Amino acid sequence: MLDPEKSKQITDGTQNIKCGVINPGGLIFRFMDESYADFGEFPWVVAIIKKTNSTSTVWSQKDYVAGGTLIHPSVVVSAARGFVNKKPDEFKIRAGEWDNSLDDESYTFQERDVRKIVIHPEFFKESLYNDVSLLFLAKPYDLVSAPHIGPACVGQTIPEAGTKCFGTGWGLGAKTTITSIMKKLPITLISREECETKMKNTRLGDIFKLHESFTCGGSTDDSCKGDEGAPLVCAMEGQSTRYILYGISAYRINQKGSPCVYANVPQFYKWIGERMSEEGFNSKTYTYRP
Repeated sequence: MLDPEKSKQITDGTQNIKCGVINPGGLIFRFMDESYADFGEFPWVVAIIKKTNSTSTVWSQKDYVAGGTLIHPSVVVSAARGFVNKKPDEFKIRAGEWDNSLDDESYTFQERDVRKIVIHPEFFKESLYNDVSLLFLAKPYDLVSAPHIGPACVGQTIPEAGTKCFGTGWGLGAKTTITSIMKKLPITLISREECETKMKNTRLGDIFKLHESFTCGGSTDDSCKGDEGAPLVCAMEGQSTRYILYGISAYRINQKGSPCVYANVPQFYKWIGERMSEEGFNSKTYTYRP
């Protein structure tokens, strides 16, 4: 049975939140290079940062632990590997970030401490199987006056191969290199068969088999390098301003032609809902509604 505080959280008004809503063209700044997101374009993307003694609001790339996706004002989903044997108080999560070299953007970022980290019980570090975690925040983000911050919808079935999607974050890329501005790189989903064929042509060889906890995408830019935990999102069918989370950036073999490999989010849809319920949160904030 939920304690009174958790029961209160379930009816805190979050049922009115619409997930997956982008801000086309950005809210304030429009970055003309298509390799980068506009300000506030993808409001669910967060940066998970190591806590330091620095008083600067500009965070260093070396302190960037992982990307993440906001699915509730108090919950972020990310990869698992960066949080094994770590304590929640080692991290902070910044939402509403765009250019981490600036501290005077028109809509201010919000930072929250982490209260609890839940790693998938079948996470296998050596092969990164089931590479997913949930980070529960000490305090929810304030979304009322923050159009640049909002949750993503969470997918229940992977779209068909050939679907056009986007990878976002502040990590490495063949074109963007390390950047202070959030990147936005086109990703095309590929079938499991094609992914396995491409991976067998890498140093992994003919023994490679794609685990069921993964999905794959192809890109002209190495979007999954240095951006573990960052979201892979695809537009809802027939819509251009609503997006769904289908992948969490996991890894890429550093060889030409290697695809990006992502944790297959729909595989964890039930697990996410169960862990959310245990903490007193429901799924309405990441469930699509018109």
